[in-house]
Amino acid sequence: MPETEQLYKDYWTNQTVVRENRAYYERLYARIKPKIFVDPAWTILDVAGGNGQLLRFLGVKSADVLDISESGLQEASDSGFKAVFGNVERRFPVPEETYNAAFCFEVLEHLHFPNKTLAEINNSLKIGGVLYVGQPNMRADGVHHVRRYRLRELLDDLKKTGFSIDWVDYVPAYSMRDSILSDIQKNPSWARRLVQCVNWSLSFLPWGVRYRMARVVPDRFALLFIVKASKKGK
Repeated sequence: MPETEQLYKDYWTNQTVVRENRAYYERLYARIKPKIFVDPAWTILDVAGGNGQLLRFLGVKSADVLDISESGLQEASDSGFKAVFGNVERRFPVPEETYNAAFCFEVLEHLHFPNKTLAEINNSLKIGGVLYVGQPNMRADGVHHVRRYRLRELLDDLKKTGFSIDWVDYVPAYSMRDSILSDIQKNPSWARRLVQCVNWSLSFLPWGVRYRMARVVPDRFALLFIVKASKKGK
């Protein structure tokens, strides 16, 4: 079994319960959800969408979920989505210019060749098709997260692969207090613990303050960059 397939085969096992218990999508995306418009008549592709949990949170009823995770695709299929098995860093096993919209949330930091994936998304979209990107701004862990994307790098790569940028928004840092506390408790580095203790204190700032910080200095104070982009005409 290829290394990537093995790494992600069981990636989504039990994740629905875990994320529901953490109110994961509500805490990250509830405030951005009204800006993510999806027409019920659209054809939609969720790239590396796993179990389809984000789609369900957004209220999407019909979509194709492309992923290499067997555990994710099984649950996506059980939820009524079309499961498409494939490695998103290779040619997508879908017809070109098929979809009105695509989602790529919490994906690119996992990839060694993210521009290949963005180019394939572009190929799969109709002219004028919409791409929504939710990109974490976090350090690489060397296992699942193989790179860090800063905002300018993300926007440049989208433009290089045939997209125009419609808007950029932010999920402010320190929105997942439980993750900060877990890192404080488990990280063996005292320096890292000290940094996370500072982050823990910042997590008590009002959301509006943290959001303004993210807008002013996104590479430092945004937890995620949310981008709406459109496929350019030929």
